[in-house]
Amino acid sequence: MDVDYSVYGILNHEQLERFCKRMKIDSSTLKANFDGWRKLVLISGDKIFLFPRDPKGIKALDLEATAYEVMNKHPEFPVPKFIERVKDSKISYYEFVVISKLGGVAYSRFEKEVNADDVTRMLSNLAGVFAKWHDMPLDEVPAKIQNSGIFNTTRYQWEEQILETGDFQEAFDYVIERIKEFARKDNSKFQEVLNSDNTHKLWKECLQEISSLSHVFLHCDIHEDQILVESKESMKITGIIDWETVRVGNPVWEFNFYEWGFGIWKWSDNFPEYRKIMWEIYLEKRDIDLKSKYGLDLFYTLSEFLIVLDPEKTLTTLVGKNQEESIRICLDRFVDLTKKIEKERV
Repeated sequence: MDVDYSVYGILNHEQLERFCKRMKIDSSTLKANFDGWRKLVLISGDKIFLFPRDPKGIKALDLEATAYEVMNKHPEFPVPKFIERVKDSKISYYEFVVISKLGGVAYSRFEKEVNADDVTRMLSNLAGVFAKWHDMPLDEVPAKIQNSGIFNTTRYQWEEQILETGDFQEAFDYVIERIKEFARKDNSKFQEVLNSDNTHKLWKECLQEISSLSHVFLHCDIHEDQILVESKESMKITGIIDWETVRVGNPVWEFNFYEWGFGIWKWSDNFPEYRKIMWEIYLEKRDIDLKSKYGLDLFYTLSEFLIVLDPEKTLTTLVGKNQEESIRICLDRFVDLTKKIEKERV
């Protein structure tokens, strides 16, 4: 057979022969992709074939296939079409899934070339796309997705408490105590804002508002490789792929830049503006009226601050060039955010 040898990293010679015969595919058209954490991918023409990478990938692939089956009832969702599940032990030890190949190019392909306006355009379009599947009625979502347990909540402990578990006060108290702990060690201009009861009251109101948002159907792992765009010029979203971490939860999770690679953090200075733009578009699309438009940015700025504050973490230089600069940037944002929230209340 005329075949790209990388394909043999997924199927051996005999498996490949049977696969091509059963799928009615010319082996010379096949390309392999090994980028996925939990799956291996073969591509041929307008079809994509998804294989679990190992036993741990079986559940994730089942969830992804189920997500496509559910979402395909809504043609407006920019996701692949589910075609079939195939169980054939002579091809693969595990059941594999066939889906359609979407048009467009992964945003990551352009990431080194984009400017701030390009990023704004892409994120603005992305916010509108989120709103589409977030409006899907949850009674359409199977129990296996609602209780998937795939999303890694262990690295988002207080965030998970505030957004999901109902332990809001405990989580909020933890956040404020960490803020006060830092303020006691810091004699800067930020101490007055960080220690202010009025600041804490405003923050609590904002966070309670976003924590009370109704749960929605989530991708929960959006990043540059999973966003397909029409072109660098338009940044029109043509597809969102890789729904292995699908779940039901608070919509705020979808805006999490920590799930992205380092490329998006080149624009971290613009995050407050990006989040404001995305949040306003999203809320308008879903006809949601909140008292504050800064809750999303406050939530993630707190998250960033607590991460860079911890010298044990490997992300202490994510926001700035070093830990000290990262902390100062977050503190500046707290002051600015608090002023903006106060202004909303006037």
